[in-house]
Amino acid sequence: MIQDDEFEFLVTTPERIQALGFKPQKEILTNHILPYAAELDGESTRFLEQVKLNLARAVMLREMKPACGVWSSRLMKYIRIYGLKFGKEDHITLVKLAYELVLIPDLEPCKVHKFATMFLMLTKKRQLISPAELTLPWRPLYDMGRKIFDKSSTHIGMYHYLNSIEGSYISMVKCARPYFELSATKEILAEFLPQINPWTGETHVVCQMAVFLPVALPPDQAEHGHLLWFDELMTLWDTCYNAQCGVSDLMVLFAGLAKRCPGAIDWSPHVPKMFVRFMHALNLPVSYKDMQITRCHSLDMKHVASWIVWAICPDGQVLKQLRSFLIGVESYLHSANAGRWSYKLRDLLRKLAREFLNRVRREREKRFSEGWENQTPPHYCLRDDDISDFVNIVLEPTLQAVYSRSGSLDISIALHNLATLRPCIVVPPLLERLRSSLTSLTEPHRVTAAMSAVASVARPMLRGGDADYTDGPTHVVPFLMAVLPGLDPNDIKKTLVTLHFILIFSWMVPFIDCSNAYEYYEDLSEDELMTCESTAQMEDFVLVFLDRLFVIIESSVLEHVRLDTKESDWVRSKTDAVMETSISSAATAVLMQCSPKIFSEALRKFKAFATESTFETNVSGSMVGVMLRVFARVNSEATLAAFLPKLCEELKELLSTDELLHEENPPRDLMYRLVLLMHVVECDGTVLLQYMDDIIPILDRALKLHANYALSRACEVLSHILTSLCYIDLKEWRSSPKDYGKAPAEWLPIREWGYGCLLKDANFKWHVPNEQEAQCAQMLLDRYLTVEADRLQQWLTGERPMCRERRLRSFYIINAVLACSTFLPPPDEPPVLLMDSQVPATSLPFTSGVNHKVTFRGENVRVALTRLLLQVQSRLLDDKTDDTRGLEMLIQVWERVVVMKGLRGGPGLEARLRSYAALERALDGRGGPPDFENGPRNAGASRLRMLAADAVRLHDDSRYDLVCEAGITPSALKALHALADLSVNTYSSVRILAQIRLYWMLSHYPYSYRSLVPKLAGILAAGGEGDEWHARHKGVLFMMLGPRTGPLVAKQDWDVVRTLWPAILNAPLSEKPSMVRLEQAFNDTLHRNFPTVNTRLVMSQSAVDVASLLLTEAQFTDLKFTEQFNNAIAREAASSDRSERQYIELITELIKVVETPNIQWRRLELAMQMLTFCPSLQTPYPGFAVRPIVHALLHDDITVRRTAQRLTHYVLKQRKHKLVKVKMDPYEIAGVPKPEKHVPGYRKDLEWAIWSADRIPLTDEDWEKPFLRNPIFGFYSWPETLEVSAPSSEQMTSADLRPEDMEEGERHLYEFFTDEENVNRLVAFLTVEEKKGKDKFNGIRFSMFRILFSQFGEAVSFRFTDHALRCAVDSQEAPQRFAAEVAAAALRAPRYWSRERALPMYRTALKILECGLTSVIAETLEDWGTCVATGVEKLEPTRGYLVLSTLLQLCAPQPRHSDNEPDRDSSFSVCARLYALQGALGSLRWRAAPLAALLLRRLEEANFIQHPYQNVRETVGSLLMTIFDTELVFPGGDSGSAPRLADFLESVKPRLSALYDENGDIVIKTAASLAPQYESRAAATVGAEDRALQHALGTVGEVAEVALGDVARLTADRPPGADDAPQAAEGSSTAESSAGQRGARVERQLADLTAALRLAGDAAPPAPRDHARALNLLTTVFRGCMGVVVRGVGGSVSPQYALVGTACALAARGQPQPHDELPRASAGLLASLALAVHSCEAFDTALANLETLADGRSWWARLACLDFAQPLLFYGLPLLCDKVERAVATENFTLKLMRDPRLEVRKSASRLLTGLMHCHALPDEEATLQRLMRSCRSAELLERHCGVLGLCAYLASRPYSLGARLGAVLAELARHTSAPDPVPATIRAALADFRRTHQDDWPRHRDNLTEEELDLLADLTSPPSYCA
Repeated sequence: MIQDDEFEFLVTTPERIQALGFKPQKEILTNHILPYAAELDGESTRFLEQVKLNLARAVMLREMKPACGVWSSRLMKYIRIYGLKFGKEDHITLVKLAYELVLIPDLEPCKVHKFATMFLMLTKKRQLISPAELTLPWRPLYDMGRKIFDKSSTHIGMYHYLNSIEGSYISMVKCARPYFELSATKEILAEFLPQINPWTGETHVVCQMAVFLPVALPPDQAEHGHLLWFDELMTLWDTCYNAQCGVSDLMVLFAGLAKRCPGAIDWSPHVPKMFVRFMHALNLPVSYKDMQITRCHSLDMKHVASWIVWAICPDGQVLKQLRSFLIGVESYLHSANAGRWSYKLRDLLRKLAREFLNRVRREREKRFSEGWENQTPPHYCLRDDDISDFVNIVLEPTLQAVYSRSGSLDISIALHNLATLRPCIVVPPLLERLRSSLTSLTEPHRVTAAMSAVASVARPMLRGGDADYTDGPTHVVPFLMAVLPGLDPNDIKKTLVTLHFILIFSWMVPFIDCSNAYEYYEDLSEDELMTCESTAQMEDFVLVFLDRLFVIIESSVLEHVRLDTKESDWVRSKTDAVMETSISSAATAVLMQCSPKIFSEALRKFKAFATESTFETNVSGSMVGVMLRVFARVNSEATLAAFLPKLCEELKELLSTDELLHEENPPRDLMYRLVLLMHVVECDGTVLLQYMDDIIPILDRALKLHANYALSRACEVLSHILTSLCYIDLKEWRSSPKDYGKAPAEWLPIREWGYGCLLKDANFKWHVPNEQEAQCAQMLLDRYLTVEADRLQQWLTGERPMCRERRLRSFYIINAVLACSTFLPPPDEPPVLLMDSQVPATSLPFTSGVNHKVTFRGENVRVALTRLLLQVQSRLLDDKTDDTRGLEMLIQVWERVVVMKGLRGGPGLEARLRSYAALERALDGRGGPPDFENGPRNAGASRLRMLAADAVRLHDDSRYDLVCEAGITPSALKALHALADLSVNTYSSVRILAQIRLYWMLSHYPYSYRSLVPKLAGILAAGGEGDEWHARHKGVLFMMLGPRTGPLVAKQDWDVVRTLWPAILNAPLSEKPSMVRLEQAFNDTLHRNFPTVNTRLVMSQSAVDVASLLLTEAQFTDLKFTEQFNNAIAREAASSDRSERQYIELITELIKVVETPNIQWRRLELAMQMLTFCPSLQTPYPGFAVRPIVHALLHDDITVRRTAQRLTHYVLKQRKHKLVKVKMDPYEIAGVPKPEKHVPGYRKDLEWAIWSADRIPLTDEDWEKPFLRNPIFGFYSWPETLEVSAPSSEQMTSADLRPEDMEEGERHLYEFFTDEENVNRLVAFLTVEEKKGKDKFNGIRFSMFRILFSQFGEAVSFRFTDHALRCAVDSQEAPQRFAAEVAAAALRAPRYWSRERALPMYRTALKILECGLTSVIAETLEDWGTCVATGVEKLEPTRGYLVLSTLLQLCAPQPRHSDNEPDRDSSFSVCARLYALQGALGSLRWRAAPLAALLLRRLEEANFIQHPYQNVRETVGSLLMTIFDTELVFPGGDSGSAPRLADFLESVKPRLSALYDENGDIVIKTAASLAPQYESRAAATVGAEDRALQHALGTVGEVAEVALGDVARLTADRPPGADDAPQAAEGSSTAESSAGQRGARVERQLADLTAALRLAGDAAPPAPRDHARALNLLTTVFRGCMGVVVRGVGGSVSPQYALVGTACALAARGQPQPHDELPRASAGLLASLALAVHSCEAFDTALANLETLADGRSWWARLACLDFAQPLLFYGLPLLCDKVERAVATENFTLKLMRDPRLEVRKSASRLLTGLMHCHALPDEEATLQRLMRSCRSAELLERHCGVLGLCAYLASRPYSLGARLGAVLAELARHTSAPDPVPATIRAALADFRRTHQDDWPRHRDNLTEEELDLLADLTSPPSYCA
């Protein structure tokens, strides 16, 4: 919608308000610049009156179908055409009515979506209605959403809706929430907070809460708004960050609060942790040793960007964090680093720039300050410095992504928005990139990327003079000239990008020579003078541009390959079509902007090119024609005068001979000139009239051509002439309405470059058909149509025969004549009534702007041709003609007859609208700098005049799409049936074309499909044989499957469905593959397009009351209406009865098909599937349908059985007796008073809902105590009143009824499932394997058994449980799976039974479980786990005491009395039982916290945590995660009875002592394997030093990776117990190099080697058994801790840091190997911790641990801690940025390890320093560099190497840029190239990486370096010369 407040004010005059009767709320301003704008007020007034009256009547008369649907659609059409063009009172009433219509009880999903869309259209402009004027209740909307999304029927498929309704509902809530009551926030919190369960996987609770909570309350009402929930929800997110219950959706809430209430919250304390979360949400490839062990926390970048932008305040904290954040991720935007993260990063940049621009506009534009929404406080507003800082921060990473090969549109939008704010910052680097890339011949992608980037900032660049970037316009002409070589026919992509570049600039730059402007203007600045001088080249540019296009056209010529090839046989490629369109668009923009002088030169040049050669007409000739059309549209008079006389003369000469007319392959000269004529007549009709006398003789001859290819071109000439005469279009759409011929004398164009145009100044000139053009069109119609109609009539009457070629010519000519569509009014006939209605549709007024019409012999052309074509088609079909070309052309004629909008609308309109929206965003100038002093106010930011022209043309076209007619006319109905006849034609090409047109008619005329239904059903019922019947059958099926947006077979109309579905099933069979595929497609079509449909509906009284407000007193008291209103309720009930009756009839027909003996299996499967698509929540399947459904469970067809299981579940669900509930106070149940301050988590009032060994229901009284029915309640908080089930004595089930008292369907169920033979057969089928390796625990079968058992009790359940007991001990996969499903159902079924009934069922289920877990096999392990988890999911812990205690006894390990006690079960069986028990704990979670503690104790007593078998340890590790996941502590709360991880780890420490030797070092090799080695070494003598050393070498190779060369050169300055020392490669001065001294060193070497080997695991061993147990224990604990970090709800990390030192010491070098269990577990823990989200406290703990590890004895641990620190510090970057102390500690840690004696440690530390420098995480980089340079000059080699590594890290930290200190760094490194190793090697490697990473942008980098620096770099990177 075009925004122009000034123009809106001008058109909203008091006189117009008085005439309308109201002040429009927000109308579409485009209507006011249409040529027929004066007629639109009257049209809209009549339209609105009808809509208001009839919509109100439809609601009050309770007629949902069709009246409410039709008139709500018309209201939406009204809004699309006119905007919100009604008074405020009507606006509010319509909003209320739409709201009430959505809330109608049990309304079908499609209608909910429709009314929600209407509500969105009415409330989209929220500023028009303030909350003081409108109040909407929130709870009905919430209840409606619960019915749609939360009901159990939705999950099983009984309530089926299309996905679009979810988005509509969420959007509706967002639009409605500003108007909720003031008390809504408190009520919403009271509703949602008790439902928060951190362990659930359902996200809808938190998502809905985030959407419902109002965030836009005024600051003075904050106590009713965010103050009620902000701290609590932020705490929830902090505490449960890892939860899968949707807590990440709280980002929506916080972003909305920051945006809608700016300045209301002090975000400072939350900024660091928010940026940490943003960093994690990007899913970057930063990890510990490439191990991505983390839970992905996805955040929508839209909300991330919104929060960042609106949290920015003058204190600079957010900008500081944003700078650090974007610097950290900048390198991942480079094209070389593309990956899964790229899209999110680009999306974030785009949305950041867009949101920031929006904020600037909201704070600085006047119109935003006049509404009711909250304004930004003055102290919180952005300053100019903040804007500049933001642009600088975001620009760098955006520039990095410019050359990316994907996502260029995102980057272009970001650059445009940034340049709008600060062109002086954004544009220069882009111009520099384009300038440097234009010289490159080998990198075309860089050229195209740079051109796209510059094109995206074209408007800010041109307006740079308004924003301190005055030299922006000076670059335009030079760059336009520079890019012309990009028009290269050999590089299509570069050509298209270049054309786009020229197009964008051409829209904003008039091509006028202003080089003499200095003669007229004395105030020109220096830059303006330069710009004016450059415009002298504009004529050259246009002419060279045409030359380049001519080259492309000439290179596109299709040449003959064979002599017998006709030009008509050639088909051009898609590339050629795209190129032609692009050339047309760019040429139009350039020529439209040319001054008359330049245009004349261009026309002269083009005429010479077009007429001097003759091109083939498929590609190159077509391009020339398109160019000619462009010239004709831009300047019709000049172009026609230049081309048409000579063209007509040549054509007249060519067509003068009759022989040529009969040629099958016409000469190229003729075809080429016809193409030119065809395009040149597409011009202004008033100009064309002058040449009609010359054209008509040519048409007379050309229309007699026999060659179809030539005839079609001649007909297109006629068609284009008529189109030019009748169309309404703009004559010009230049960038300025001023006279281009008077510049620069009267106005200076360069001062308007990039400027928009206010609507009041648009001054568009329209071509509107006049009387002379209408007369000309009438003459052409009489001249050609009459002849052809008479000729066809003679053929029909038999007067003259007519060959197919002659018929085809008639069709061609008739089709061409019908191009004057706007002169052909629709048939003036009464509509055909297709559906009864008390409020029928009426034809609403429609103004086309054309006041003339043409007739056919005084009759409506469309009516007359319909009558003629019906006769022609009938004759053709009766003759069974094979004239497919004639039938195809006839279908095109039908389209012209039926479609009212001509050629410019249709399917292309939506694509044009999308394209226009994209261009509008790309060229939006709003939010930019203010206008220049002498320019028109607000013109700079206004919409470009070309865009405004596009908008008004699109709006004019869309009006044709939105025509509202009373219904289909008789003529159109006949055409519809004619197309239907052609849609079942024998020939597929005819069928396809006819079906496309038929689909359009079905979509255009509401309910027209009802007229086709009997016909389609009749064709299927009639049957037939042979190819003709096959074609008719196939055509009918295709018609039913279309149109795609609303297939006939899936219409939400029981009458239609009742007819079509049985017809499909009863149609004759066909085994042809195409027919089989079609019938299979019905299943998918129904699933996608047939949602739940009402069988009964009651209009709400509140909707009726609101609708009555739209009626006047006279309308309300109308006698006829009063009578109808009084009978409305009865009529509504009768309508519901009729729908229900039709539904029952449909089910009856489907059941008949199902019961048909020997029915074909595909038809049976389809009938069963159809039954699954129409379950109703209001009308259950009739009783007679239940019997065949349940008997289908025993069918031989596996698909039928599977469908029958679902249907049986539906039947059971529909007949399930309602649960009786009572409301109680939860605190009363708990027996504790309600606390004044609530703390979530484990509490005293929660204990009654938690399992306890002390609460055993031994009596019926204990059993009947209230229990927690829904486990989502309680843990966070309690609702005001809690619904619990009534005592079991008050519950009613089918088991309580006698069979004769049961409803018919219940009785069929009972009889079937109590029949022993049926059950036996069913079990036999259910225990058959379906798909080997694919079968899993079946949820449908489980649900069916569950409802069956719970409703029919023991009479049914024991028959299945007996079979389950037998199957549970079976060794086969399928029987065990069946037993698991029955056991799960048996655990769930007795939930509401009495004690004496429930306990036996529980015991039976437990017996099945015991048998199953004893006989479990690998294939069913997961099934038994699912069985237990599902069975206990809703189990009440107290009532289920027997189940849980038995499970614990069965699955938990028994205490061991001695270490030598043999295993009772196999390790697999133990794992299976533990897995099942884990499933139970995972389902119960907080309700079984004491049970988890008990299980932990049992595991420890049985020594299972240190179990000797690896598979058991892995299972126990996973189980530990589940156990400790129950520990969730909110601030101010405690862990209750849940086991605490910290306590457990503390208890584990003493048991790990066996791992350590006397020096505190870890031993990782068992003692048993090392004892012989130690004995042999002890026996060795000092004199046998060679033998001892060789033996030690073998030991080292066997135990650990220790370089003996390193050990042999240990220095004397390290203590003998140390594990590392400087290496000889480092050039140590103390190293002994003489081989003769070896004997004297042996004793010292062996002593040091012993210490080294001890650290590798070869120390004096502890007891073997204790050592092995400690290793096993540590492995299990590592796995459990890793699980808690990754999958735990709280994601706790602090307790695990107690193990980090141990894990680092054990981490394996490189990738962990599969057999290295302990290193894999330790690496997994480190990886999970490194990627975990750290709070500030946890991060400080991590830094402290790193400092401790840096001082450790083991170099291996120090190396591992560096690998661990890299991802940890990267994701903790915002925390480092928050406090300088953390950054200082990190720097000290890194520099300390860079001085480590081990080379590997130093290198790793330098990589960490590289990362810190790259992310600018150092507190003072300059000071750090100074320290490193001092280190470089140290005499100690170790210190010197540290300094060199640091300087090399500086080089590596700028992979795609140059650091400010690069020269000094290179100079310092040059001094050390001859230093001892490893310094030179380090320098060489660093410089090699530097060359590699800077290679792509080296030309740009080279310009930024001095000559000295370039020489220095060349010396360093050039290899040394060894030539003398």
